[in-house]
Amino acid sequence: MLKNNLLILISLLFLVGCEENLSIDIPAGQEQLVVEGHIEQGAPPVVVLTRSMPVFDGFTPAEIEASFVHGAQVEVRSGGRSYTLKEVPAAAFWPELRRVVSEQYAIPEDKLTSGSDFIFYVYTSEELRGEIGKSYQLRISHEGHVLTASTTIPQLNPLEELFIQPHPDPAQDSLFVLFYRYRDPDTLGNSIRYFTKRNSEPFYPGYFNSVFNDELINGVQNLSFPLDRGEPRGKDPDLDTYSYFGKGDTIVVRWAAIDLEHYRFWYTLENERNNNGSPIGSPNTTRSNINGGLGVWGGYGVTYHRIVVE
Repeated sequence: MLKNNLLILISLLFLVGCEENLSIDIPAGQEQLVVEGHIEQGAPPVVVLTRSMPVFDGFTPAEIEASFVHGAQVEVRSGGRSYTLKEVPAAAFWPELRRVVSEQYAIPEDKLTSGSDFIFYVYTSEELRGEIGKSYQLRISHEGHVLTASTTIPQLNPLEELFIQPHPDPAQDSLFVLFYRYRDPDTLGNSIRYFTKRNSEPFYPGYFNSVFNDELINGVQNLSFPLDRGEPRGKDPDLDTYSYFGKGDTIVVRWAAIDLEHYRFWYTLENERNNNGSPIGSPNTTRSNINGGLGVWGGYGVTYHRIVVE
């Protein structure tokens, strides 16, 4: 045993003695245009167009503002008509556009007009409003690059009910779990993205997973599941209180039907983010529906559901 231990120790010393500091130059990828755009029923389209940024670079407000792409030609076609989207800075948002941007991108409405951090830009139209069941084709042209995508606004697929249950630990009697009751249609492919709003906070999407699909529950009636509280991106959630709500909270759930390509984008993007470079994570490629670029153009059939934690 002593001999074996000595051999192990010698081997370890040899390995430590041979250790070198490695410096790996990661080549910069080719810059691409990135789209995050959506349209929901009764609301104007919103397209945010930016340039891709190196993963290991900083993300200061100035760098983010510099990534916005200006002067692109953006149009949406639907029902045989073409609509040109104009570029609008946050200070010029009208109330309806300000609400839509705030809900989708988790930016408080007052921050959009204050200009405290950076100026937010979108491409939009005052003429076009989304309609349930219609398709929308997006085309972007900028500096010789052409991006295209298509999406639909699905039929509304609302919740049956929201209800509250106490925290499973009796010692945590100030915390509550939000549940939803849902009736899945008998057609395969129904997909959902959800956001939650607590009191005066913005709408936040589910932190680890904001999308659902009925692949395993198609047509099942009277389903009940817990629904995690949405959290802001950019900081780690407090795992002691993550997903829970408190006494007196007013909760609004933004429950949005989305088509399958739209679902696949968020599902694969969230999987990639959750793996966070783990060597044991499954390989993952984000499924963009943008031809010629990165990102997503998606339709939302939105319903709102409210409950107060008594």
